Amino acid sequence: MKRRRQKRRQERYSFTVFLAVSMILGAAGWASGVIQKEDGRIALHVPMLIDQVQAEEEHPSEETDPEGAETVTAEEEMDEKEESASFEGTETDAETKEESASFEETETETETKDEAEEAEEEEMREPVMGAADLSYFDDALFIGDSRTVGLCEYGNLGNAEVVADSGMNVYKIFEKEFVTVSGEKKQLETVLLERQFGKIYLMLGINELGYDFDRTVSKYAELLTRVRELQPEAVIFLEANLHITGAKSEDSPVYTNENINRFNQAVKQMTDGQRVFWLDVNELFDDGNGNLAEEYTVDHAHVLGKYYTDWVDWILEHAVTFADFN
Repeated sequence: MKRRRQKRRQERYSFTVFLAVSMILGAAGWASGVIQKEDGRIALHVPMLIDQVQAEEEHPSEETDPEGAETVTAEEEMDEKEESASFEGTETDAETKEESASFEETETETETKDEAEEAEEEEMREPVMGAADLSYFDDALFIGDSRTVGLCEYGNLGNAEVVADSGMNVYKIFEKEFVTVSGEKKQLETVLLERQFGKIYLMLGINELGYDFDRTVSKYAELLTRVRELQPEAVIFLEANLHITGAKSEDSPVYTNENINRFNQAVKQMTDGQRVFWLDVNELFDDGNGNLAEEYTVDHAHVLGKYYTDWVDWILEHAVTFADFN
């Protein structure tokens, strides 16, 4: 019983305190205007919150569309940033490509300019034909048949390299191994690849007279092209085939001076007077009728051994050098 009375007293006391506090707070709210009577009802009135809402209505946020569009979301902002980054990346790629293209154009212009300057320098160097001493053959290569073998064995070619064999022709020139000046056996292409020559002398054609003319001319042109590819810096001399005697020319339907002249003329058309030159030694050994003079030969096709030195001297008298042309 005692406990019940104490509990009731505590409850009455708590209610009394709550009621007193409520009355005090209500009186303070009414006095400050927080509690107002609107339309017959008691309502809370918070001025600061109302002011903030009114301010937002009067001054919309920067993220709100001026015409009342929905507020930009964080996801849309991210999309815009990605689009912007994508555009910037595209713009950067375009700039890079433009710079690359500009560099390539500049590089191409430079290469073109260099080629033009090289061509101009080449034009400024005029080939001059004149006499030279035996050292002229120090960087020379002779390619040919039995006539070139005679030049090597009976003439004096100094330090020249020789790739020649009796019976050689344009159809077999790249197949055979030749005994070089050093005594080693090598194919022509190996010799052309091993060192750079300054001059190359080429005489072939007499042994090909029995073959199809056009095909032989084509094979000769192929040989010349290959030599120029492997030896781009060399001056090349295409030597006319030596005539045969009038008697021998009349005895054969194939080996005639008419056929020799026809082939010589076709080869001459391959020269340019700049890097490829024509040498016709027949002016040294011909008689008055365009045949090999009888006094120079015993077999009607080759000059005697003692005349090969004259042939070598004649070649040196027709050496080509390049002088600056102003």
